[in-house]
Amino acid sequence: YDIKELRSPIMAWGQGGFKSCDALLKRVEQNDVKLVELVILPMKTFGAAEIQRLSNSIASGVNTNLKTISASGHHLPPESLKMFGQALSAQAQKLNSDNTASSNGITHISIGSKYMGDEGVVALCEGLAPSDGALLQSLDLGWKNIGREGIRAIGSTFANSKFLSSLDLSRNNNIGSDGITDFCNAAEEATGSSGIAFPSMEHLTLSECNIGPMGMNSLARIIISDGSSGRSKRIRLSLASNPITSEGCQSLSTIISANPTNGSLLSVLELSQCSLGDNGIKLLSSAALSSPCTGLAVLDLSENSITEEGANTFSVSLAEAWPDLNELKLAKNNLREDGVVSVISALVHRNDAGIDSSIESNKNSSLTSLDLTDTSCRVKGAKAALMTGSLTTLRLFNNKLGSDGFREIAPLLEGGHPSIVNLDLGGNSADEDSVIILLNSVANTSQASNFLSKLLLLEIGGNKFGEKAMEALENLKKVWPKLDVAHDKPVQEGEEEEAKD
Repeated sequence: YDIKELRSPIMAWGQGGFKSCDALLKRVEQNDVKLVELVILPMKTFGAAEIQRLSNSIASGVNTNLKTISASGHHLPPESLKMFGQALSAQAQKLNSDNTASSNGITHISIGSKYMGDEGVVALCEGLAPSDGALLQSLDLGWKNIGREGIRAIGSTFANSKFLSSLDLSRNNNIGSDGITDFCNAAEEATGSSGIAFPSMEHLTLSECNIGPMGMNSLARIIISDGSSGRSKRIRLSLASNPITSEGCQSLSTIISANPTNGSLLSVLELSQCSLGDNGIKLLSSAALSSPCTGLAVLDLSENSITEEGANTFSVSLAEAWPDLNELKLAKNNLREDGVVSVISALVHRNDAGIDSSIESNKNSSLTSLDLTDTSCRVKGAKAALMTGSLTTLRLFNNKLGSDGFREIAPLLEGGHPSIVNLDLGGNSADEDSVIILLNSVANTSQASNFLSKLLLLEIGGNKFGEKAMEALENLKKVWPKLDVAHDKPVQEGEEEEAKD
């Protein structure tokens, strides 16, 4: 068997010339000190007999070195999953009695196939229930065809876990709002009226679970559950690709600004493709203005049918109500140029812009990453974005800047940029001459004596790039040797015509 050894920890993938996992399981049974992370790839044979051997090694205390088990893609019968859960519980109970639970035992698992379903999940939870989820810190049950019964079992089993910090339930479309409500109700029943459900939770992934407004109301309730004083850490919450709509934003508002003293209960909020619309953004912005979202660092609002109207509303709150926000994604919203300019107006300007410092003090200076991909920002929006002074990453991919746009923004990139490190100008269909003008501008440092460029990555793929552009790039590299420019394969003269023919 091939063993992939890392500096720390050591990991065994279970690869080899045969499908058998025998040699790998022997290492588990021998308590191989180097085997910390066990990854059993889907092409291996891992069924009832194999998981019984693994479970026996865990339950008996023979193995004390294994921390992580990844066996996704393997269909396991419910009775085997229950036995595995019982083994993890037995290990937890033994280590807890020895006061060594904090440094030993299985802490991360990813197990089962898309056919696991409610029956398999319930069986696993039945085994884990006596120990409140054993010592598991991370549980990945994404794409396991979980429905209401399975999600209810998860809520009941792990609600009181003092270890579980990461739970991935993504791509389980059968959960729905009813399932999330069952999950929350079961957790509340398990913790009682005064308890905090999932007290150690730091990362909750519920993308593609068909959660609507009713489900959001239940989820907000369980996250808040005395969270204003009882939760020690903010949560990374992923809700991408759920039909939350603007109606569900009312519940979301209570999470992002739950505590006037400590701020948001979230550190990350991913809401791409959630049909929020302008009305949803208005609700979130209003909540933030009422109680600033301190602590929330990442906000993904991509592909939510937000228009210029929503952008204008959000820009007001951005200037003062998101003090720790450092990454904002607005990609694939038709903000248009005025909407983008409005958002940019809430950010501080670059040092060489000549703006009155007293005006700048009322603007957002925490934002460092802004994704404006496919927002129809056009040249006006792009020029405004390049005048910001806090951004280190700016994505302007696919904004129809064209050749004229490249020529107009080129002066703003003369000598590089004083704050932007990563700049994406790809997919804008500029011709080669315009690309050359832009590259030459970046290389021209004669007028940029008042700042030292921080630009390290320039992406210009999806724009014409030929031999002359390659020459311009070579000259640029002489000036900025550390600058990496991502571009299309150079097209030689005559090749484009041949391709068209």
